[in-house]
Amino acid sequence: MLLNNTLQAVFLFGLLFTQVVLAQNSETTSNKTAPTKPESPVFASMASELGKYQHKLYLQIGQRWNQKIQKTMGEMGTNRVVIKFYVNPDGKIDDISIVEGNPESKLATISKEAILESSGSCGEFSEALKKEKPAGFNWQLAYRIY
Repeated sequence: MLLNNTLQAVFLFGLLFTQVVLAQNSETTSNKTAPTKPESPVFASMASELGKYQHKLYLQIGQRWNQKIQKTMGEMGTNRVVIKFYVNPDGKIDDISIVEGNPESKLATISKEAILESSGSCGEFSEALKKEKPAGFNWQLAYRIY
């Protein structure tokens, strides 16, 4: 019971408080190579279609990440990775890359797997989000284990 509570606390602190979520404002181009600038260190406004979609996706990724971390917590050391990826209008995720941290670490592997497994889980963009981000958007998530 104590181990389960500890794992839940690590998840809450690791995912909700120390996880830095950077919404990316991209020039919506079909080749996805336009430079991006962070909008803020949190989700886009929850009142916006982008914020609503990011929140759903964040929960999907977090659920998968938490399950994987619980299974391998004993093998984890202190670590941090930042992962950048692209969300297409159909909800599929691609162009996943480690932009900070060791790409060969167990944390990087688990985090990438959680993101990949969440691809398409939120469905395609709403019509309003398609107007706001017709070609999709870049996003970054940071994962930390103490």
